[in-house]
Amino acid sequence: MDRMFFYGTLCHRPLLSRVLGRSEAALDLTPARLGDYAVHWAEGESFPLIRAVPGAVVEGLCLEGVDAQARARLDYYEGGYGFGVSEVTVETPGGLRAARVYRPEGSGLRPGVAWNLADWQARWGEVTTLAAEEVMLGFPGRDPAVNARRYRMILARAAARIRARAMSPATLRRPTRPGDIEEFARSQPYANFFAVEEYDFRHRRFDGEWSPPVNRAAFFTSDAATVLPYDPARDAVLLIEQFRVGPYGRGDSECWSLEAIAGLVDPGETPEATVRREAVEEAGVTVGRLHPVYGYYPSPGAKTEFIYSYVGEADLHDGVGGLGGLAAEGEDIRAHVVGFDRAMDLVETGEIGNAPLILSLLWLARNRERLRASG
Repeated sequence: MDRMFFYGTLCHRPLLSRVLGRSEAALDLTPARLGDYAVHWAEGESFPLIRAVPGAVVEGLCLEGVDAQARARLDYYEGGYGFGVSEVTVETPGGLRAARVYRPEGSGLRPGVAWNLADWQARWGEVTTLAAEEVMLGFPGRDPAVNARRYRMILARAAARIRARAMSPATLRRPTRPGDIEEFARSQPYANFFAVEEYDFRHRRFDGEWSPPVNRAAFFTSDAATVLPYDPARDAVLLIEQFRVGPYGRGDSECWSLEAIAGLVDPGETPEATVRREAVEEAGVTVGRLHPVYGYYPSPGAKTEFIYSYVGEADLHDGVGGLGGLAAEGEDIRAHVVGFDRAMDLVETGEIGNAPLILSLLWLARNRERLRASG
């Protein structure tokens, strides 16, 4: 059996528990120190890296009794980032011990500021632990490089799960209680930028009895946020236009879509921050006061996506509009500034067929005079 030395995120017991598929109580961990090494944040990432620094000391933990199955799960979780395993000697309460440690080998990662576990736990601990569940769904068959390539989306979906825990009203609908859903199996048959998860479960029926076992699949994206810029003084809105694969895949006669500005909510980001960032990236517009429209599932029977929509006050002067988008993300976007009445005409004719934009315009129709009076 091996002894593994952890210096970074795997010192977080809940995360290590998820990776190994063991309870925290079953983890045999001892404090340890590794000399002549230092740990830094990987620049631009949410995890650390270790490098040789004479005279430095790294505080960490040793996992004792690492059998073949545990080593395989750890290798899988760490795989895809260019990390290899090295032999080191660590100092433990019982004396010097041989151990193995994961180190970057040609990963291209660059060291940033000094690593601090408490700082990481405060910002990333919970979301990274949830993300590990999705990573380990691919064990052992999926190439770990796939997890590394899509890890930012995995983190974003984990962050969405945390936001989803917030209490929402259940005054008319049936409230969900502990024990109402019994899951038998979960798998992830497809994973790329998006993912598909499949579940076998049963749930409580309205009559109090159990449903028969059912199999269902859900298409996974992260949460998204949209903003409709509105200029109360000019009574005008800004719409963006871009090619969309959804209409193309459906065989629609028109594949360019009129929409509100939108983007995926990045891990560690609020929906409000998302729409402010996307407004600049997609249309070169700075939005001021944000008005929440609705939060909603566009297709709860098949998709996990939850959308936060806003109307944002903005100065839509004559120079606003034209071409935009991030070339690095393959975006080709055209922005239009149109009067409110013109936008509503486009809804009526069906030229606007995008649900978040329609909802935002309908909200604006109800609140427009209030915004204009206070503008």
